[in-house]
Amino acid sequence: MLIDIHTHFYPEDIAKNTIKKLSLQVGFKFYGEGTIDSLKQFMITDGVDISVNAPVATKPEQVKSINKTMIECNSKEKNIICMGAMHPLFNKTGNIREELEFLAKNNIKGIKMHPEYQNFYPDDGGLKIIYETCAKNNIFILFHAGADAAFDFDSAKGTPKRFKQVIKSYPDLKIILAHMGGYQMWDYVYKELVGLNVYFDTAFCNEMEDKVLVSLIKVHGCDKIIFGTDFPWERASLLKQKIEKIINDEDVRKMIFYQNAKKILNL
Repeated sequence: MLIDIHTHFYPEDIAKNTIKKLSLQVGFKFYGEGTIDSLKQFMITDGVDISVNAPVATKPEQVKSINKTMIECNSKEKNIICMGAMHPLFNKTGNIREELEFLAKNNIKGIKMHPEYQNFYPDDGGLKIIYETCAKNNIFILFHAGADAAFDFDSAKGTPKRFKQVIKSYPDLKIILAHMGGYQMWDYVYKELVGLNVYFDTAFCNEMEDKVLVSLIKVHGCDKIIFGTDFPWERASLLKQKIEKIINDEDVRKMIFYQNAKKILNL
């Protein structure tokens, strides 16, 4: 079985233009057309059983409409699970606690937050209500972690050091840090995050040196590593091959490929 905890699709009418624009911004190749149907096609080709869609609200006023769309999608789809969205400034347009409780009542398992695109520091005290409400309602948060190719590396907001403060301040909050804890900041991941109560996903980590990836998996603990691609920016088949090459233990592979995901998704 293979569960991809970190994928994206976009509304049909803007999908193609959105991924083309993002591709030009970051200089990365993309796969498919950015639609849910394209995601399904690649799931079949790459042998993915379940994909988890991680929408990002780049503006506070997008939150409610995204969440309604994701809930509707979950009512129709069998092999795609949609997370919800939240924005740090949503309190300017709505009630954070009520919106997160609304997600929980509608069986939304988690939300995606992106420090760079949403312009926030994860250890900002103003996020307390989001973190506490998510913890109370058993909603996990998938964070983009580390650098982002569309932004300046030196000004990255979602650094391992800042996430360390969040993890220590909110021990009951379930957190997944994308890109093995911090894209292009893996030295700092070793220093700040290894061994803490936090999951790492493998999204867009095919470019990591094999020795770095396997070392991080071993020292952090295979029970806290979840397979993810960041599709349409990475293919599951390619990343799966990399992990199979560097991890010989079948039980460890099972944990990474689906068992840890099933646990946090409560499947």
